[in-house]
Amino acid sequence: MERDYLLEIGCEEIPAGFVGPALWFGGQQFAEVLKKARLSFDRVDIYGTPRRLAYVVRKLKDRQEASEEKVLGPPKSVAYDKEGKPTKAALGFAKAQGVDLSAVQVFPTDRGDYLGIVRTQAARPVADVLPDLVASWIPTIPFKKSMRWADLDVRFARPVHWIVSLYGDEVLPFSFGNIVAGRTTFGHRFLSPGAIPLASPGDYFDRLAAADVFVDLEARKEKIRTGIREAEARIGRKWVEDEPLVETVANLVEYPVVMAGRFEEKYLSLPREVLITSMRVNQKYFVFEDDRGNLYPGFAFVSNMRVPDDRVVIAGNERVIRARLSDAEFYYGDDLKKPLFDRAQALKNVLFQADLGMYWEKVERMSEIAGYVASIGFPAKEKDCRRAAILTKADLTTGVIKEFPELQGVMGRHYALKTGETEEVAQAVYEHYLPKGQSDDLPATDVGAAVAIADKIDMVCGCFGVGLIPTGTADPYGLRRHTLGILSILEARSLRVPIEGLVDRSLATLSAKLTAPAGEVKRKVMEFFEGRLFNLWTSQGTPGDLADAIVAAGLTDMADLRAKLSALVAFRSEAAFEPLAEVFKRAINITKAYDGPPNVSEALFEHDEEKALYRAATEVSGRVASAAGNGRYDEAFREMARLQPLVSAFFDKVLVMAKDEKVKNNRLALLKGLSSLFARVADFSRISAAKA
Repeated sequence: MERDYLLEIGCEEIPAGFVGPALWFGGQQFAEVLKKARLSFDRVDIYGTPRRLAYVVRKLKDRQEASEEKVLGPPKSVAYDKEGKPTKAALGFAKAQGVDLSAVQVFPTDRGDYLGIVRTQAARPVADVLPDLVASWIPTIPFKKSMRWADLDVRFARPVHWIVSLYGDEVLPFSFGNIVAGRTTFGHRFLSPGAIPLASPGDYFDRLAAADVFVDLEARKEKIRTGIREAEARIGRKWVEDEPLVETVANLVEYPVVMAGRFEEKYLSLPREVLITSMRVNQKYFVFEDDRGNLYPGFAFVSNMRVPDDRVVIAGNERVIRARLSDAEFYYGDDLKKPLFDRAQALKNVLFQADLGMYWEKVERMSEIAGYVASIGFPAKEKDCRRAAILTKADLTTGVIKEFPELQGVMGRHYALKTGETEEVAQAVYEHYLPKGQSDDLPATDVGAAVAIADKIDMVCGCFGVGLIPTGTADPYGLRRHTLGILSILEARSLRVPIEGLVDRSLATLSAKLTAPAGEVKRKVMEFFEGRLFNLWTSQGTPGDLADAIVAAGLTDMADLRAKLSALVAFRSEAAFEPLAEVFKRAINITKAYDGPPNVSEALFEHDEEKALYRAATEVSGRVASAAGNGRYDEAFREMARLQPLVSAFFDKVLVMAKDEKVKNNRLALLKGLSSLFARVADFSRISAAKA
């Protein structure tokens, strides 16, 4: 027999951002827990509001599935002696499994006969299994933060007030804190606060709907959209669609009611970003605009309940937004009284990081690095890059940013334009924060790219320089994101800025701040860049061994590295690839420990194969170096392939580790020189033998 199982956890209001992950990830985890317990079901449906998380297990069978598990022990040859008597190994295995030796069997395997037992687990009723399982699972529901309450030894996002645990019409009771699970839920806190006994999971939605609770998130979202579209029709303006805000607001209410209000038209003189941020971020309001993109002096908002007179609620919201916009108007006017460049001086009094100094010191370092990037990529804009770098953090000293910190960069760009900066310099003030994430836009201007790189490399080298290095998944300063941002910008804009040179220049500007030797810091930073580049390429589908081979050859500039990688990926499909990789891996491995003189003497050659390889290598090496130096890596790999038959013949006919020390070292020097030269293009020792 199969029935639905309802688990509802009722609690105080959960933050909106916690509800979605708790439902989505929690539901997936719950399904896995059920499967591991050998419980059969169709699916786990998820529902939730700020006051409840609900998981409905559809068509849950009333018994576990029985299972048989084979547990192998020692080989038969070890378990019994020559006379066939059990050894300590056999007796120890039986004891460890809690069975008599007579229960132990012999099982044939690919590796021979082994002792073992068959452990059978009988099917148990779901009523015997589920309560303990759910009680253990609830504390694992993922929240960014959880809390304790009263003197209870349990944690949850917010204090739990009731739990429903209903399998068909049967309560499966368990305890969580001081709450015993039953069949009683509760309606809307204000509109229908009474207790609601449920006969079965099938009652859940209708009974809650009658108690003014839309438990389905999608239903609440659609009700909000419908209300906004009705407001569109009333005011004759179109909604600036914002689905993330719809979801956030839907997770703030149980009974959404959409209302609309207005504010004075004079506030439309404020920058669009200030208006939208004040309404969207601070108040969770929806905004409207006309066909030309001009904002409407009004908004829609969502109430959590019906009221006899909407005008009272609307007037209250209008008072709130009026106060916020009045503050924004004052700060904005005050901010414009001083040019943004002059404001940058105030950064001398704003702390960036305790070990790395003030923001003024940071923008000075950024100015130096941005100038370095420009000197390589676009020398005519070096002056603009240095100036933009000084301006990047100046908006941190403004009143609007203190009120709306999420507008950093946006307001900096606005103030720069308003106070006389060129359009590209102003745009760079905004773009220096890009990309903010893996799929975010990259800087679109040269100056923006330079200052974005400068900001990020200063953060990476600065944090490594004072010991703030990411560990495990912890990366509080976003150094992985900053490093990927640098690599992405360099490649997207084809900037021939050497990564090592960029690190050197950044560490030079940080010399007074470093708490470890610069060489040690540089080594760690370069290893960090190598790891991020490897992850970037493999996430794009590049085989790991090929990415590793290019990264291990040394970081140059991104255009050069991409050219190497593309050539190696193409070369792998050619017949010459595997034989070449095999012989060069052998050459690299056999010479790893050799640190003797690099000079090769033809007088010490004893075999024609040595002479042939040496002469061909001398000729081919020059062509490889020339092709690689001009970025023609496909040609470089083809030239390398010409040596493969000669290297193979060398290994077939020549004993490298000869008894004569001079002869041995001469042969090692020949192979070392050959592998070292080609390792500058790709480290073939990192390549797996099988084709991708």
